[in-house]
Amino acid sequence: MTVENENVQNRLDQAMNGGTPKINPDEQRRYLGTFKERVSLAITDSEVLNPEAIAEVENLIKNDNNLTIKINGNISPNMQSPYIKIATQNNAKFTLNTDKIYGTNPNDYAVVVAAKDAINQEDIEFHEKAIPSKPKEETKKTFWQKLFNK
Repeated sequence: MTVENENVQNRLDQAMNGGTPKINPDEQRRYLGTFKERVSLAITDSEVLNPEAIAEVENLIKNDNNLTIKINGNISPNMQSPYIKIATQNNAKFTLNTDKIYGTNPNDYAVVVAAKDAINQEDIEFHEKAIPSKPKEETKKTFWQKLFNK
């Protein structure tokens, strides 16, 4: 086979298999169509309605207008609406990804905030901030507790 025939065959094979092959398709599926190196924040389905997560997305979008909010279009509309509202109020870009490949399991990502180019951020997962617990106040022992050492 000549070089020209091989190029034609490669193009025909690509067209039959759905077009140009994707780079890291599993990674793109996990991060709603983008690469991990571009992600600034990723929020799972189980945390998508957390007020802290919504506030963190809003803070990121206000501080960097080059970020895009990618929303899993397979989650319920009430889970999508806070993020769409943030994007419209801040004139930010957002996309609803409705392909069936994007899951709605609790550990699947529902919202991803990503840049156009690589930012290589280490910790991209949303983590709820721990509420500091109040230290236990020592109760004063009564006379009887002191007497009987309880």
